[in-house]
Amino acid sequence: MIIGKIVGETTASECQFKTDKKIRFGEYVMVKNIDDENVLGVIKNIKASGDHFICSVKVLGVLKGNKLLPNRSPIVYGGDVCLGDEEILKSLFYNEKGIKIGHLLTRESINVYLDIDKLVSRHFAVLAVTGGGKSNTVAVICKELGRKNGTLIIFDPHGEYMKLHHESIEMKMNPLTAKIDPSLLSPNELSDLIGIDEEDKKERTYLSFAYNTLKRKSFENREELRGMKFLEGVLNTLYEWAKSVEVGWDIEYYNPRKRVYDRRKLGKEDGDALFSLIDAVEDFQLTFSENIGDRDILEKLEVGKINVIDLSGLEISQMVSIVSYVARQLLSKRILYLKSQRNFDHPIEEIRKKSREILNEIKTRYKVVTKPFLLIVEEAHIFIPIDEPNDASLWLGKIAREGRKFGVGLGLISQRPKQLNPDVLSQTNTKIILRIVEPEDQKYIQMASEDLGEDLVKDLASLGIGEAVIIGTAISMPTIVKIDKFDGSYGGEDIKIYDAWNSIGGDEFVDDFKFGF
Repeated sequence: MIIGKIVGETTASECQFKTDKKIRFGEYVMVKNIDDENVLGVIKNIKASGDHFICSVKVLGVLKGNKLLPNRSPIVYGGDVCLGDEEILKSLFYNEKGIKIGHLLTRESINVYLDIDKLVSRHFAVLAVTGGGKSNTVAVICKELGRKNGTLIIFDPHGEYMKLHHESIEMKMNPLTAKIDPSLLSPNELSDLIGIDEEDKKERTYLSFAYNTLKRKSFENREELRGMKFLEGVLNTLYEWAKSVEVGWDIEYYNPRKRVYDRRKLGKEDGDALFSLIDAVEDFQLTFSENIGDRDILEKLEVGKINVIDLSGLEISQMVSIVSYVARQLLSKRILYLKSQRNFDHPIEEIRKKSREILNEIKTRYKVVTKPFLLIVEEAHIFIPIDEPNDASLWLGKIAREGRKFGVGLGLISQRPKQLNPDVLSQTNTKIILRIVEPEDQKYIQMASEDLGEDLVKDLASLGIGEAVIIGTAISMPTIVKIDKFDGSYGGEDIKIYDAWNSIGGDEFVDDFKFGF
């Protein structure tokens, strides 16, 4: 269907056409270049002039079958402009091994698919302002990947995905309370979990001393301390040291670097630090008791399931500690699993035997790492902040850089893009960008995105709820998509404030009157 004629100067990357047809911004059109090749373009601007319209077109590429190749030649001046062929567009946006994310904003009949391999292994980000449709987008991705038997692990700071429900994935959900065994953490992670500030160097040092000493003594005594018992052991060690300070005795602690017990004379400042540390551990023991377990949370993660780790109600430092531990262990165990597989038939018996022992333990206790998996990090700016390194950002950053080689994917979800570490954000090769209003956020995202040009940046503020610019390796070309409405339920919907307030004065007051209040 011819809708207009090329006017003005043309290049290999842009052109204009005149039309008297009503046409929408973002619509796809087809033109010819001087080599008589079919070229696909998208309308980026429309100006009304009298009884006609002048449309600016960004050239996307030359059509070769269902592929889009770079265009090297100028568009033919005065040539016909046709509406993009529906069947061609369908073939371009369809992916047999993909998931349906929505449809073209300008064409409801043309579905858009994301390549699973590239979405997961090359990592992705979902970015939006509050209320832009971020949670709905993640819910759609989870549903579609769940239907493909994907293994997902979601870090959920607000508990909204604990309520994720859809009939097609009803048996795929595996909601988990964030229970953690302190004995499995590193001393640094344990300090974060307890809430000891980075500036409190003495407290962190003595917690590390107590941790390493208790670990060593339990090893020597062939005693396994897990969960709350381990925490109590740390406290008892700190109590003993605090008493030693009062009577002027040295303390004895295990030094893992030297592999020997060292002695140290402590002064008043050390004693103050120990008592402050004891208070912090005791307070943590009381407030965090429901989240302390004696089983590794990794053992509860299941293959082919949507595993949701509920972090709601925790302090930020505690969330960071848990995410750091889980990310570190998942990556380490996945690498160990793949290495042991390679050594299964190693010619050296000792290596072969050790590898088979490792494989047996992993298949028994840590099945989740036997298949590729995807980590989804909600409120990612908490865990991977800009200019504020922490243990979680260390391991999530490592996954962003190296995870592809081991089948470990990463999905970052954030409503505060400019607070995300740019090095990690730039590693997400597919970006689903919903409405972004702030110019600083727009520029920040553009700096971390090779495919996000100025024309697409201008589109971000004008997007409606649930509309997104999608760019990157998982999609055939950058485009504006209307994300599917998730037809199940999840906890990300806004609370209906008006209805809640409007109900005041009803049954509640009747009940109060009955009881004489």
